[in-house]
Amino acid sequence: MDNQRILQDFLDLVKIDAASGNERGVADAVKAKMAEIGVSLEEDHSGEKIDGNTGNLFGVLDGGLPGSVLLNAHMDRVANGFGIKPVIGDDRIIRSDGTTILAADDLSGVVALIDCARRLKAGGKKFPRVEFLFTIGEETGLFGSKYFDVSKLRSKVGYAFDSPGRMGRVVCAAPGQIKLLIEVEGRAAHAGNCPEDGINATVVLAKILANIRDGRLDPISTSNFAVVETRNKVTNIVQPYACCKGEMRSRDAKKIDEYAAYFEKYCQEAAAGTGAKVTTTVEPMYQTFAFEESAPVVQAAVKALRGMGIETQVNGGGGGMDANNWNAAGIATVGVATGYSGNHGVSEQIYLDDLLKAGELAENIVMTWAEMGLPE
Repeated sequence: MDNQRILQDFLDLVKIDAASGNERGVADAVKAKMAEIGVSLEEDHSGEKIDGNTGNLFGVLDGGLPGSVLLNAHMDRVANGFGIKPVIGDDRIIRSDGTTILAADDLSGVVALIDCARRLKAGGKKFPRVEFLFTIGEETGLFGSKYFDVSKLRSKVGYAFDSPGRMGRVVCAAPGQIKLLIEVEGRAAHAGNCPEDGINATVVLAKILANIRDGRLDPISTSNFAVVETRNKVTNIVQPYACCKGEMRSRDAKKIDEYAAYFEKYCQEAAAGTGAKVTTTVEPMYQTFAFEESAPVVQAAVKALRGMGIETQVNGGGGGMDANNWNAAGIATVGVATGYSGNHGVSEQIYLDDLLKAGELAENIVMTWAEMGLPE
């Protein structure tokens, strides 16, 4: 099998402008590449639920053996992903030109699935049913997997090719997440004539944020308050409204509940005596998951990696992924690294040697399950 095909797929896709909610160009290219292999992809209507122009893509390759394996990657990317110019360095690392992200998160996973389909079709061996699922809106809240109709899936095990790190890393745990919103209602007044008649919502919000627990809370938990917004955009009015959007995530569901309770109580106490009205909102986004290294879904990936002569590491991650939603739906799913790092920033890169093996790894995971026998 020509490993260079996966490289060309990657270079093709990263050059297509895309974002969460605007995955149309990537989706059309993925459809065409899979159709060339002989796998038809159907598109759902999940994009309509997030005001997007694209749905999830789902296709099946039946290899004649019992059981089914889910392979998943997402087609969207974070901001600053337009006009990407990939550069392959002499050190065999692919980077952008330094002005944009690279979108290896998660187009490296997308091309791994495409290359897996190509390999399975050309291999001439029997294998279990493989369900290929290319999702949308992952970066903005796992929305593609949230809205996908999981009744279409037969798989009891799955792999999200969407994790940073060198090839060999298997992500056995990922945090759940809640979205947090603080809204402060003050009272407007003329800032020059009678500021004492107003209640400055911005100042009250600043008082709340000054001592709120954020950043690294413990080894498996974080919180972040990142977006502050106000209603009036002039300085001659005492600000009557201010809000802050944040998040908290942890690989321990109990700690998420504890932080939510703390957040609501703390905000009220911090604003006490200011005269402002404070409203807090906690919105669950997705659940955490965790597997022991001995779990079959982990061991199949480890066996496939070792069969390729690749050193393995099994550990938890700090970011959510579609696997969170698949696990919540009863499909035991872990993350698989494809060799990228620095994702979500202009320093993003991927090791060429890892990328070239990503499709082979996906194929080997499927064939490992052919030997082990899948749960029905």
